[in-house]
Amino acid sequence: MEKVAIYIIGDIVLSECPGSVLKKWRKLFNIQQTELAKYLNVSPSVISDYETGRRKNPGASFIRKYVLALIEIDKNKGGKTVKALKRMLEKSPSMRAILDMKEYPKPISLEEFVETIDGTLLTEGDAQIYGHTVIDSLKAIKELSGEEFYHLYGWTTERALIFTNVSSGRSPLVAIRVSPMKPRVIVLQGILKNRVDKLAIELAKIDKIPLVVTNLDIEELIKRLSEIE
Repeated sequence: MEKVAIYIIGDIVLSECPGSVLKKWRKLFNIQQTELAKYLNVSPSVISDYETGRRKNPGASFIRKYVLALIEIDKNKGGKTVKALKRMLEKSPSMRAILDMKEYPKPISLEEFVETIDGTLLTEGDAQIYGHTVIDSLKAIKELSGEEFYHLYGWTTERALIFTNVSSGRSPLVAIRVSPMKPRVIVLQGILKNRVDKLAIELAKIDKIPLVVTNLDIEELIKRLSEIE
């Protein structure tokens, strides 16, 4: 999923009024309800009901389809809005910190995930994982505000946050500890298990988040993650 979609989905999911934010983005893309409804193969009243709040909050699946439809319709018209957003996001700290992001078509178990990345589990836990985000740790810790940190979750927190090139693991775990949103799994890349900070392990236990380490290099790690189906 491209970064423009990730950013928009995050904006909608994190809003207290997702319907109004859906409408905001449709207006920014200058797309009529009827045009969007035709692309999604639904009636215009469905779009209207979600945008006005007459229907309950849209689920993650609908939000994803809605946003991807906006992007595809815009691209079919020359992609003016998408190109402008890409230029803007190139300057966004949250987007610069993301090395890779993916939502899985179906969840995978923690055991399968750890095996895929040749990882070692440091704290006990059980989780179904619906996606991952690979993060440049230094950029994330140095540059992201609290609100920007939320964009790392894509459209669900039921995911693995993978921090690359960590020295001890303390900083990512402290950042997650003070955040109200928690991932299902935390992965520390490029560090031996006996070098992980004791406080980092303790914080993972307190939040009951499985903590994993992997020594795969970043390129190989992303390659293996891309093969998850």
